[in-house]
Amino acid sequence: MNTREKILDQALKLFNERGIEYVGLREIAAVLDLRVGNITDYFPTKDDLVHELSIRLGAANAAVMKGAGGLSLADFYARLGQVMQNHLAYRGLLVSVVHLMRQNRHLAVSYKETQAARNASLKSMLASLQQAGELRKLRKTELDFLVLSISLISRFWISEAALSTQDLTDDEQVARYRFLIKNLLAPYKKGMPAA
Repeated sequence: MNTREKILDQALKLFNERGIEYVGLREIAAVLDLRVGNITDYFPTKDDLVHELSIRLGAANAAVMKGAGGLSLADFYARLGQVMQNHLAYRGLLVSVVHLMRQNRHLAVSYKETQAARNASLKSMLASLQQAGELRKLRKTELDFLVLSISLISRFWISEAALSTQDLTDDEQVARYRFLIKNLLAPYKKGMPAA
């Protein structure tokens, strides 16, 4: 593993353990037995380091969510579960997301693009579920509601879990929020009447 990768891995570990707000480049350098200048050669600021980690999380999630053709509900829930596992691996970023958006201009700009791509992916997946007969035909307002709700749960479940369900294991937390999304989709399954 090269120095850049070691820096990213250690930063992520410390961010997950302590929180982004409580870890600086000096702490990362000390754990790696480097000078801060060695880190700033790769990441001039902590914001640059955090931005790189957010890009990696976005790429991991995009890889899971792409290719909606022939999707079943079981596949959809499995993909959501994998996204949630990705979130656990990057929990330090997600717990601090509001703070980061206010402080890190790189993230604030890319967040809007990521959000638009996430919503488009969700719409595509829900359309695939309709075509596969897993969901009934959705009206535009229903589709928009589901995209907004699933996106909201996906973005903030880890913060809520950190406050409400810290006594549960990671797998139990993922199961809990997948269950929430399953129940959100239940009224829209094929054979259910439109509201």
